[in-house]
Amino acid sequence: MPEFGTLESRDVREYWENEARDFTPWLASEIRAEDVSELEDALELDLVVIEEEKSVGRYNVDILAEVVDDNRNVVIENQLASSDHDHLGKSIAYASGVDADIIVWIAPRFYDEHRDAIQWLNENSREGINLFAIRLEVWRIGDSEPAVRLNPIAEPSEWKEKAQRSDEELTETQKLREEYWTDFRDCIEEQSTRLSARKPHTSYYYNNPIGKSGFKLQFTIKSTEDELGVGLLIQDDAEAFRELAGNEDEINQQFDQELTWHEPEKTRSGKERSRISVIKQTDVTDESRWDDYLEWMVETGEQFHEVFYERL
Repeated sequence: MPEFGTLESRDVREYWENEARDFTPWLASEIRAEDVSELEDALELDLVVIEEEKSVGRYNVDILAEVVDDNRNVVIENQLASSDHDHLGKSIAYASGVDADIIVWIAPRFYDEHRDAIQWLNENSREGINLFAIRLEVWRIGDSEPAVRLNPIAEPSEWKEKAQRSDEELTETQKLREEYWTDFRDCIEEQSTRLSARKPHTSYYYNNPIGKSGFKLQFTIKSTEDELGVGLLIQDDAEAFRELAGNEDEINQQFDQELTWHEPEKTRSGKERSRISVIKQTDVTDESRWDDYLEWMVETGEQFHEVFYERL
């Protein structure tokens, strides 16, 4: 018979004594790391740190971050003690001060009134304003290394957001994209895959981390052009693209589909962006075939990960 150890919850202050000096720098370094951080997995969002301890009026927001996909501002407020009114109020004030769309409040314990307050705000704020209460947990099994878990206990409800929309708020194309990316997210969650589930949006693209800074996998759906796409997106690094292009023939041979190499182009922000992609021409509005499309995307995304990860 197998023998199992017992999970033991640890006091978070055994590992981080001070919020500002210890926990905030640790969390920021986790977000900046090449691998997907625990927080990004919990939020289903890719983040980039803008500033730590950013001054907002008389106080400092612990971490100001940005969502990679759509540039929304994210306020992250940390606590190493139980939730309190002070941190709830500060989170809202910080969000107002930096025009944030997302508030993330992290603490090892949330009282019911604070969890309920976050849920109430999610239900009564305008669409696009999202609040998360994330419980900070540290676990060990016997003498094992400690493991961190960031557990969402209050978060936006996708179905409530959709139910509150009027039919005129989204175009038919946006509705199709959101439904498709929702199915894609669910497909990722149901499989053992290197891909990471991310919150579905109405954009034509769905970005996914590859585990290397400056690079990501990008999935696309373009209904007006009847095409699906999977590719590697290279952000502001023409030299990296040139190095890969130097092995173009060898890389092409590793795929059973034709690769298109898109030379670096200037974006509106002045940065360079290049792509290597595969396109599938098909009727993307035919929902009866979506299962096949989703499986193709997962398999092709995994192939991109396998071929390019060690080359980046």
